[in-house]
Amino acid sequence: MKNFLTFPFRKIRKKAKKTKLSPMKNRKRVGRSLFIVIISVFMIFIFRYVWLVTTHQVAGNDIGQLAKFNYMQTINVPAKRGTIYDRNGTEIAVDSSTYKIYAVIDKNQKSAKGQKNYVPKEDFDKVASFLNQNLGIDKNLALQQLNLNGSQVEFGSQGNQISLSKMESLQKGLETAKITGIYFSPQLARSYPLNNFASQFIGIASPQDNQDGTTSLVGQNGLELSFNQQLSGTNGVETYQKDMYGRPVPNTTHVITPVVNGQDVYTTLDATLQSNLEKLMDTAMTASGGQQMSATLMNAHTGEILATSQCPTFTAQTYNKASSQQYFTWNNQLYQNAFEPGSTMKTFLMASALDSNKVDLNATYPRTLKAYDVTINDWDWNEHGHFTLPSSVTFAQGFEMSSNVGMSKIEMNMGNPTWDDYLNRFRFGVRTRLGMGVPGVEEGTGALPTDNAVSQIQSAFGQGISVTQAQLLRGWTSFANDGTMLEPHVVSKIYDSNNNQTYQSEPEVIGHPISANVASQVRNLMVGVNTDPFYGTSYLTVPLYGKQPGPLFMVNNQPMAVKTGTAQIAAPTGGYMTGDQDYIYSAVAMYPPQNPDFIFYMNIKIPSSPWYLGFISDVANPMMTQAESMKASLQNISNTGDQGTITLKDYKNNNSGDTADALRRELLAPVLVGMGSNIKAQSISSGTKVGTNTRLLLLTDGDQIMPDMYSWSKDQVDQVANWYGLKINYEGSGNSVVKQSITIGNTVKNGQTITITMG
Repeated sequence: MKNFLTFPFRKIRKKAKKTKLSPMKNRKRVGRSLFIVIISVFMIFIFRYVWLVTTHQVAGNDIGQLAKFNYMQTINVPAKRGTIYDRNGTEIAVDSSTYKIYAVIDKNQKSAKGQKNYVPKEDFDKVASFLNQNLGIDKNLALQQLNLNGSQVEFGSQGNQISLSKMESLQKGLETAKITGIYFSPQLARSYPLNNFASQFIGIASPQDNQDGTTSLVGQNGLELSFNQQLSGTNGVETYQKDMYGRPVPNTTHVITPVVNGQDVYTTLDATLQSNLEKLMDTAMTASGGQQMSATLMNAHTGEILATSQCPTFTAQTYNKASSQQYFTWNNQLYQNAFEPGSTMKTFLMASALDSNKVDLNATYPRTLKAYDVTINDWDWNEHGHFTLPSSVTFAQGFEMSSNVGMSKIEMNMGNPTWDDYLNRFRFGVRTRLGMGVPGVEEGTGALPTDNAVSQIQSAFGQGISVTQAQLLRGWTSFANDGTMLEPHVVSKIYDSNNNQTYQSEPEVIGHPISANVASQVRNLMVGVNTDPFYGTSYLTVPLYGKQPGPLFMVNNQPMAVKTGTAQIAAPTGGYMTGDQDYIYSAVAMYPPQNPDFIFYMNIKIPSSPWYLGFISDVANPMMTQAESMKASLQNISNTGDQGTITLKDYKNNNSGDTADALRRELLAPVLVGMGSNIKAQSISSGTKVGTNTRLLLLTDGDQIMPDMYSWSKDQVDQVANWYGLKINYEGSGNSVVKQSITIGNTVKNGQTITITMG
């Protein structure tokens, strides 16, 4: 080792002796050599430095990007999901933070002082018991998770969506029990502060992982799903500089893609009315024992749905267990489920007959009828085997007593073509286009009676025809508005906080199927249903359930206009169900009868308690009384921000139904001209900016079907005339159509002349 260390110095001494230079000269020579070496090394460093500054490359890697990676951070900024409100700004669905509980089981997780930051094996049983007692987590499941391999474990759905207050309570409990290794992580959530509140209608939004690594709330059903695009918004992207400790450097944030928050949706629901309806429905459900129930309150003069509910239902807390309820359905019974309505359909039959002058209310008829191969009986004969009411009555009395025979005779006198014409005028078999219409919340269409003569007759009393509740309510608006029919709607406005713009909904007139005089006559007949002590089906004749004889449907001691209904239910194997109470019992009520402000409809399917109409009137009476007391406030909807506009797109070749639904969600008023499935032309060109509620005509392929032009402008009539090749003969003066010579649903041909009356 000694020789190895002294070897180079011996060699240098020998070399120096051979040169015969003095020690001083040798030192100078060595110094010059060292100087040259140092300069060479320095020049190499300078060259390398210039190379790095110029090319930013090291072994094929961009060092500039590596530096940015170390000192720059790029993040996805999640968009806020829009809030769903009632008409007055009460929160129905809003973003919130919840927590997920998890356990660390990695034994290496210790603090700097050596304290355990994990759950030791000896505490597994104590932790499982704690989770079971406080969160309802199955103890065996908890133990199974704790005994897994890994660093941390979770505990299923019951360990998710924990509220802030519950999380804080659990933390205190863990400290008291001296349990270590249990932690909570925040998670995105949707809160429904009003709890049981039109649940199938509003729906649920839940977290969903995105491809960019973020998590977003996505609607699963109801309005949350149908308006998901408006509510969702668009995530943004930002970068910022960070210091050596990873902390953001102030004023260095750079927005790459701005975040666009979701739009707020204001429904037409009133929180006070809706909450009251939910309570009344729970009471009625318990009292009647019905398999299913549903009820809706509508503003008769605007078409706004003020409250709607159904049973069985769910809350955000019971969502995962909702389908385990017997007779539960995810479908919204307001607009998704079509059913045979029964005797409430007689309101439309009577209105059609009066409008076409096919019935004399004072004429009498015998209450027996054999139509083709079918014998039609009234309810008293079916229940008792004989008449309990007179065997011959007037048609007005027949309406009040809900006579199937009387309505059948009226339909036969009217004739099938005329009845079909009025069914088209009332738009049965046509969707209301509430703006839902996306997969999962498609609106039902219902079905008109077949060409079979017996089916046509049965449809006069609500069998052999299927409808949705929204279609019924739409038709009844014509009774409340002197013949003018309104489209129901469920969104009062949409607010975009990104540009401070509001998109406001307004009442939409879609037809005038009957005259004002006929509407008044039918309302008077409906008052008789509620007030006639002999024939009226909603007049209580004897004391029952603590109620004294008299009208069952009352507001401030004043009777409502009412029509009751009892509908048979189609059996899965064909025909109709035959149990004693295998019916859908229903009623429609309007108040005040002279100029109705509100329309209320409710039905109960297959009650288990003996049937009593009070199950419905006990809901209708307080709801209508409360609505009438709130009438002034229900007329007002506050505006927020500037009035927004919508830029129309090119809709040609698009599916007609899907396009109409999408435009409804933008609060426009699309009108499909024709019955085709694809759009051929549009009345307002793409790129045009229009206000909400603008009527947009969409020509579809297929047969040339006459639309209902009531309230249209002359320009809109001319547009259809141009599309169809029609000749228009205008009569009268005014700005909108009040009458047309060919009614809705009829086929028209090129060159045909149509008379349009303006007023």
